[in-house]
Amino acid sequence: MQLSHLLGAGVLIAAISVFARGDAASPTTTQPGSGGPENTIPAPLPAPPIAAGHFVLVVEGDRNGLASTFASKKAARWAGVPKGFKSNWHVTVLDARGAELAIVPLDVRPFATDANAVGKPARVHGCIVVDSKIGMLVNVPAYATAASYVFARTEPDGTVTTLGTTTGAAVRELAGRAR
Repeated sequence: MQLSHLLGAGVLIAAISVFARGDAASPTTTQPGSGGPENTIPAPLPAPPIAAGHFVLVVEGDRNGLASTFASKKAARWAGVPKGFKSNWHVTVLDARGAELAIVPLDVRPFATDANAVGKPARVHGCIVVDSKIGMLVNVPAYATAASYVFARTEPDGTVTTLGTTTGAAVRELAGRAR
């Protein structure tokens, strides 16, 4: 047998023994009647929630406050965040316990979001209008367990400024009015 085969077999045996031994940090449960920790198995992790389609939210406000003012429920699954897109503005979908279901970045590049722009007239550059009043569509996954949609931005120093919250019930109600 070649040395590379022996080394590969050794690594495989080591990996199997690590998984067979289990991770001490993971929660475990003892099988009934086992009599000891030698027969423990890892406790199953809860399954992540599955979105039933997505909502198209109309988000309005300015740099000081955002809210969803209209929603439409779509059966198609949520397409996710565009690859490579990052923003310090986002909406976080939370369940009733405050657990994060999704974070969706918001594209506010077309708007005047600096502090000095609030309340100022829109700037017009040819056919491009830059306004401090934000009005945009945002696609978010439609989780049945969503309790709130929290709009926020992360400041350059890392602090998070909450800009507003729309309840999950309000989003579902807004989406119900669309039909």
